[in-house]
Amino acid sequence: MKRHSLILIIIAVALTGFLYYRPKVVVKNEAKANRDKVADTKASATNNGKPDITTQAPKLSPEEEKQIADLKQKLAATSDKIAVFNEIAEAFAKANRFDSASVYVEKIALAQPTTDHWLRAGDAYYQAFTLALKPENVEYLAGKTRMAYQKVLEKSPRQLQAKTNLAMTYVQTDSPMQAIMMLRQVLEEEPNFEPALMNMGVLSMQSNQYAKAADRFRQVLRINPGNVNAQFGLGYSLLELGEKEQAKKILQDLKQKVKEPTLLEELNKTLESIK
Repeated sequence: MKRHSLILIIIAVALTGFLYYRPKVVVKNEAKANRDKVADTKASATNNGKPDITTQAPKLSPEEEKQIADLKQKLAATSDKIAVFNEIAEAFAKANRFDSASVYVEKIALAQPTTDHWLRAGDAYYQAFTLALKPENVEYLAGKTRMAYQKVLEKSPRQLQAKTNLAMTYVQTDSPMQAIMMLRQVLEEEPNFEPALMNMGVLSMQSNQYAKAADRFRQVLRINPGNVNAQFGLGYSLLELGEKEQAKKILQDLKQKVKEPTLLEELNKTLESIK
C-alpha cells in the first residue's frame, strides 16, 4: 500500500468531523486493518443474527463501565427515557465507543421521530461506519446509516449533508457508481458544497485519477483556503502527478498547521522521500 493511502483514509474519515476524536490505534493500524478486511470473512454474530459491532471497539475503563451501568439502572427507573438515552450515548461517545453510542441515538429518534433526531442518528451511525474495520460491521452500519438518512431525506430532500454522507455508504458496495451519481446530484444543487467536493476528490484519488482529484481540492481551497484536508489531498495528488516542488511546498506548510502526531510523522516521511 502506498504511503499516501494512510493520508487518504484520514482525509475520508475527517469529512465526518471527528478526526481528532479518532482512536489512535485505528489510525496506526489502518493499513493492516484494510488488508484484514479482505481476508477476514467470518462474521461475528449475536444470537439475533446481527454482527457484533463492538468486537473491535476500544474497551471501557472500569470507571466508564461503572458510569454506563449506573446510567442503565437510571434508565430502567425513569419515565424520561430520552434524557437518559442521550446521557448514555454521550458516555459511549466520550469513551470512543461510537458504535454503541449510535444505538442510543437511534433510540431517541425512534421515541421522537423528528428530522433533527434522525439526522443525528444518521450522523452517529455514519461515524461508526467510517471507523468500522470488519466487513460485516461495515455492511451493517452502512445499512443503519442509510436507513436514518433516508428518513431525513423523505422530509427534507435538500438536506445536502445527509445526501452526501449517504452517498459515501455505497462506495464499497456492488454499486459504487451510485455514490458518484448522488454526489453529482448534490453538486448540481450546490456547486460549492465542500463535503461533496471533498468526497469527489477522495474518490478520484482512490481510482488513481489524480488530476481530477487535484482539481476538486483546488476548488475547495478557492471556497475555503483554510481547509486542511483539501491541502492534504492536493499535496498528495500533486505528488502522484510528479509535481514534486508544488507538493513539497504544500506539505511543508501543513507541518506548521497539523498537531496530530501520526499525521506529522507521515508528513515527515513523505517530505524525506521527495527527491
